Amino acid sequence: MNTRPLFALLFVFAAACGGGGGGGGVNAVLPDGCTTAEKNRFVNDVMRDIYYWVDEMPAADPTAFESPDALLNFLLFDDLDRFSAIADAATEDAFFSESQFIGVGIGTLVVGEDQLRVTQTFTDGPARAAGLERGFFILEINGQTIAEVLAGDGVSAAFGPDEVGAPVDLRFTDLAGTEMEVTISKAVVTIDTVSASAVFSVGGRQTGYLKFRNFVEPSFDALAVAFTDLAAQGVEELVLDLRYNGGGLISVAEFLSGLLGGQTTAGEIFANRIHNTQNSFRNLQTRFVDETDALDLTRVVIITTGSTASASEMIINGLEPFLDVLLVGDDTFGKPVGSYGFSFCSSVLRPISFANENAVGNTDFFAGFGVDCPAEDDLEHALGDPLEASLAEALYVVENNTCSAAAQSLKQTRVAEKQRRPQSYDLFRGLH
Repeated sequence: MNTRPLFALLFVFAAACGGGGGGGGVNAVLPDGCTTAEKNRFVNDVMRDIYYWVDEMPAADPTAFESPDALLNFLLFDDLDRFSAIADAATEDAFFSESQFIGVGIGTLVVGEDQLRVTQTFTDGPARAAGLERGFFILEINGQTIAEVLAGDGVSAAFGPDEVGAPVDLRFTDLAGTEMEVTISKAVVTIDTVSASAVFSVGGRQTGYLKFRNFVEPSFDALAVAFTDLAAQGVEELVLDLRYNGGGLISVAEFLSGLLGGQTTAGEIFANRIHNTQNSFRNLQTRFVDETDALDLTRVVIITTGSTASASEMIINGLEPFLDVLLVGDDTFGKPVGSYGFSFCSSVLRPISFANENAVGNTDFFAGFGVDCPAEDDLEHALGDPLEASLAEALYVVENNTCSAAAQSLKQTRVAEKQRRPQSYDLFRGLH
């Protein structure tokens, strides 16, 4: 059903593109071979053409670096660029074309100093089959305590190689405190891109809830089905849950924005894509489309966390000039820039290539969007449960047009106590 271009990306990882990738036409020639020198030359040539902060790049001899990653890290504009990277082509192709990754099939979150909790399990993942659910406490990974994991190479490394069949030994407790041990073999896991949906009656108005997990190719069909159902149920208000959503394809963001705004935003500017001065001919303006089964909203309440980034933030930024956008949960990550993909050997270079500004020119949210009504990511309840703290606060806002007393109190607590927030961008953050 989708004919939108897939090459414009708002994150480090994106669908693999042949040849020079989605950017196309840059002053770089693909390597004839895959020696370090050839790969370094390619990375250097692409960066000196398309990199958004090209004027800030230092001079460099590509042959002096031991790897393309080392060269890229040297070239980056450290003040703002937490995003440019070199990705594995097969990994990102599976993710963006099929919404898949290799793992046990859980999302995790570090809580406090040394607790690791499960935020989500996926329908066909081996972790759910083994009995793990949202909220469970992971005590050990492959024999390491969580304190040891965090003091060492981190959670992802503790789970071992991303290979089908690789065993992972987990010790964990459920919400009742029962301790269990299990060995799970990694498999190809499909992420449920629309993870949960529901409709509630709030103040006499049909209020929809949609948990949207990632902006990938299967999202088009999943969103179309979900919005057909929401529209059929006469939904007038929507709570859009973007916690843990680190971004994805711009084309999906454009599609989702049209489903939200419909006639309210049709024809208005959704985003302006701005490149460096030597690539200004690539600058592009996109407008909202009144999609089939759009909800024609005038207000949307969005649940966010520090892992809400990139295309998720593009939705917030694009809608704000035209809709009443209220954020519940925690401040977003802060990624107002995007990348093109340039394939070489078995890798894809994702340099930050452009900034995205909205209709009123806002493109400066590197610090993230601050929430209007703070709420906890309540791991004691399932996603979509109206008793879950963030959803409960969102529904309160829908009914009362203001934050609850609990949110006001939490706002003061968060001012006094700095929250744990990710410092670097990773689209696969928390996925194992």
